[in-house]
Amino acid sequence: MNWGWKIAIVYALFVIGMLSVVVYSTKFDTNLVGEDYYEKEVAFQQEIDKKQNTINDSLVFNVKVLNDSVVIEFPRDVASGKVIFMRAADINSDKNFDLKKNQKKQSFPLDLFKNGSYEVQIDWKANNKEYYWEEKIVI
Repeated sequence: MNWGWKIAIVYALFVIGMLSVVVYSTKFDTNLVGEDYYEKEVAFQQEIDKKQNTINDSLVFNVKVLNDSVVIEFPRDVASGKVIFMRAADINSDKNFDLKKNQKKQSFPLDLFKNGSYEVQIDWKANNKEYYWEEKIVI
């Protein structure tokens, strides 16, 4: 076999390989971090201001994964707010909860979550000020 056939075989194997990669990659489900990413980007300055309020008021959170629940301890009483458990691996595993008013501690049962890494996003209001905090946990 001369070198011309060898080049043709290598080229054919390359084309088959590329087609295989294209077919394989189309079978994956691609999830966005969020459906409303544009609106979140526009409101990003508000999030920065809320984070700065958290830092300025020296608020420290305690997010713990215990045997049967995830416990969030707040440094102040909560007037209103929400907690989002965002799982980057699967958008369908994200969990949203409203915070209970006037409580410094709130727990969430572990059986609501799949095992894996989560980003806990806490957005709340206390004493007429808005706050925001993010923390990564592993369940």
